[in-house]
Amino acid sequence: MSFTFDPALADDVSLVRFHIGDNSPDGHYLEDATIQYFVTASGVGTAVIRSIQYIITQLSQPDFRKDWLSVSNGEARKGYETLLKAKAQEFGISVSNVTMTSSVSNPYRSDSYMTTGTQDGTP
Repeated sequence: MSFTFDPALADDVSLVRFHIGDNSPDGHYLEDATIQYFVTASGVGTAVIRSIQYIITQLSQPDFRKDWLSVSNGEARKGYETLLKAKAQEFGISVSNVTMTSSVSNPYRSDSYMTTGTQDGTP
C-alpha cells in the first residue's frame, strides 16, 4: 500500500492523481499500484477515467446515520460524476455504454396474404 504524488507531475501516477484530485496522502482513494495498472493497460487518459469510475464505486455505498454521526456519500459522488464527464470530454473518451439497435417489422401480419403493400389482399 503506497502513495506518492510529485507536484512537478514528473511521472504518470502523479499526473493521474493531479487530474482526479486524489493527491492527499491522508485520504487517498487509490494506491499507486492500481493507478500504474490503469496507465500500463491503456495510457494516462483512460487511466484518469478508470480511476474516477473506481472512486465513484467507492462513493456508491449507502449513506450511514447512527445517533449524532452521519456519513453521506451522495454529494461527493455527484462531484466525481461531473468530473468524469469533464475528463471524458477532455481526453476524447466515451464513457457511455449506450448501444444502438434496430429491428425491422412488417406493416402487416406475416400470416396474411398481403405482400404487395396494397390493402386489397391480393398477392
